[in-house]
Amino acid sequence: MSSNLEKIRKLFPRCPICKSKRGYKPSLFYPNITCRSCEAEWVLHENGLELKRVPKTQSNGDLLDKKYPFDFWKNLRSPKFQVKDKIFAPMDYAGGNPHYRKPAIGFILLKPDSITYKSSVGSLNKMNVKVPIEKVRGLDVRTTDEIASTIGAESILFKANTELLVLTYKNQAPKLRHMIFDYHGQKKSVEELRELVSYLKKEKKTLLLTH
Repeated sequence: MSSNLEKIRKLFPRCPICKSKRGYKPSLFYPNITCRSCEAEWVLHENGLELKRVPKTQSNGDLLDKKYPFDFWKNLRSPKFQVKDKIFAPMDYAGGNPHYRKPAIGFILLKPDSITYKSSVGSLNKMNVKVPIEKVRGLDVRTTDEIASTIGAESILFKANTELLVLTYKNQAPKLRHMIFDYHGQKKSVEELRELVSYLKKEKKTLLLTH
């Protein structure tokens, strides 16, 4: 397995599909290898690669279970706007935005063109804030102390000795806004959200440059 990992790292410093440089890891299905970023899964042959699981962006499904020479995968273009609508929950609003001064229970809805926070039906306080992908300036996990020192202690609606997710974006005016969320320790979910938003921002930027 280690030799396979070394070989694919040497052949493909970047993932053939998502172009990430995060590298690869052994799959649960030996001897497959998985991209650490998009989670595409591969079988390494002597003269090519075979895609055994599509990436989490649900792109390149037409290449599933197909084996092609290394040069084919090296010349493969990144997929464009193939991310499907996805909900990330639980995600409770914990402050940051001066227009919303009360906590809310809800979720984040990610679409190819936007990231939206919506309060749940059972939430006492209602929110529906939509941010275009190109307006996102940061999606970072920070401690309450870090948030207090950079955004202000008054931005956190309830005090908690924990890590929170901070969405930073530009509003209509050239001014940064923040929304802080309690993601209840769901680190894998937050990591996926951050990677998908980063991917969509890059694709959006590429699209704007080519038009």
